[in-house]
Amino acid sequence: MDTNTILLVSATKLEIKPLISETNKITDNLFASTINGLPIEILITGVGIHAMMYSLTKLLSSKKYKFIILAGISGSFSTEITLGTVVNVMSDRFSDFGANSINGFISVFDMGLANANEWPYSNGILENYTLINNKVVENILTVKGSTVQSIKTNTQNNIAQNIEVESMEGAAFFYCCMMEKQAFIQIRSISNYVGEQDKNKWDIPLAVSNLNNTLKDILQEITK
Repeated sequence: MDTNTILLVSATKLEIKPLISETNKITDNLFASTINGLPIEILITGVGIHAMMYSLTKLLSSKKYKFIILAGISGSFSTEITLGTVVNVMSDRFSDFGANSINGFISVFDMGLANANEWPYSNGILENYTLINNKVVENILTVKGSTVQSIKTNTQNNIAQNIEVESMEGAAFFYCCMMEKQAFIQIRSISNYVGEQDKNKWDIPLAVSNLNNTLKDILQEITK
């Protein structure tokens, strides 16, 4: 048990490449570093729910952390959020966890296969109740998230529910941390708008740069 260490989680090295370059390799997907004397470990899980669930659960079965940060880039449903904006995802959900019917998509909760209010769910949603006393985090825009494994998303339904961002791992990360009773946050930077197929209109370099600068600020704030 190492409760003084911060764990930084990302699906890919690309998303936190500036921080990876300053680390020492522990295993193929786990790295160690320090910022102002603060011990940090970085876990690269791979893309998608399955990869996040396996990698994070395997690590948390033998270690505990002061708190855990999921960092990545994501798409936004709202064009009012400018590209490169860093957001704090305060709730997330498995948006395509269910079945298609003649009347449209039906969630596992509506099908009666799972209890929408059984921990860690609240009305079928995973909500982050973690209290982190960090001035940088407090000033980041808070949003709601949607996690999918299919590129075909119900954009209008998400917009109607005031869901602002979409990823492929967020809800899996929430689920693991909540089940393991770990304090956590999910920080993402907007690289594109959901449904935009022209990648020339995406700005991944800006999103990655802003994300990593914010992460450094968050970690440095902890050491003050």
